[in-house]
Amino acid sequence: MFIFDCGEGTQLQLTRSRLGWARLRAIFISHLHGDHVIGLAGLLMTMSMGSRERPLKIYGPPGIADYVNLNRRALRFGVAYPLEIVETEGGVLIDEDEYLIEAMPVKHRVFTLAYRLVEKPRPGRFDLARAQELNIPPGPLYKRLQSGEEITLDDGRIIRSDEILGEARPGRKVVYMIDTSPFPEAIEFARGADLLIHDGMFDDEMTDESKKRGHSTTRQAAMVAKEAGVDRLVLVHISPRYLSIKDMLRQAREVFPRTRIARDLDVYEVGLKEVESA
Repeated sequence: MFIFDCGEGTQLQLTRSRLGWARLRAIFISHLHGDHVIGLAGLLMTMSMGSRERPLKIYGPPGIADYVNLNRRALRFGVAYPLEIVETEGGVLIDEDEYLIEAMPVKHRVFTLAYRLVEKPRPGRFDLARAQELNIPPGPLYKRLQSGEEITLDDGRIIRSDEILGEARPGRKVVYMIDTSPFPEAIEFARGADLLIHDGMFDDEMTDESKKRGHSTTRQAAMVAKEAGVDRLVLVHISPRYLSIKDMLRQAREVFPRTRIARDLDVYEVGLKEVESA
């Protein structure tokens, strides 16, 4: 489990969501404005009191280590688990067998990062009929073929995995891009995302103010989603000045119909992709 930004009361929301924090591996901070980091100290203390032992990493822009360490000194708390703070200006942060997480600077009043979680391509579907046709005995040899290995049968035949597996299936992509004005590189960073979570602080009437403050209108966010060819757009960071979000949502959907405005504890499921038939 990963957390992107850690606003006030994050540990309470984790409790309400019933996700807990036992599976939490890393926290990714976009920038050092208070509404994105002020919940860190409380969460770190709560996990320590909860007898956490699993290591935790915090990734963020330059200055995040000072912020965390100053809080620890001022509030006089330690952590009972291994904690590593990684300062970054962008690039690949985690690269595992099944996925990677990378960051890119965006356009805000202070140095800010967007994050992208990319699932690596999955092996193609196992063709059972083909395996039976080649008289491959079921069991461990099937598993080796599914993992991409080639095998040697008792009769000396060598079977490659691509003889049994279909075309590799594309992985999923989720992009978190908050507190930014729209700019061309943002479109490329979000290209083909299954889910784009994007800043949408203002409506059309506040376009000039939005640019001045390093934010996006909901329509501008929708234009990024459209140009990037994403599947779904979820708007976040809506200004509290708006008592109703209907007009903001309408403005976004005029450009990109598959838009929603996030609410606390919403759940968005990103389905597995299959190879499109020719």
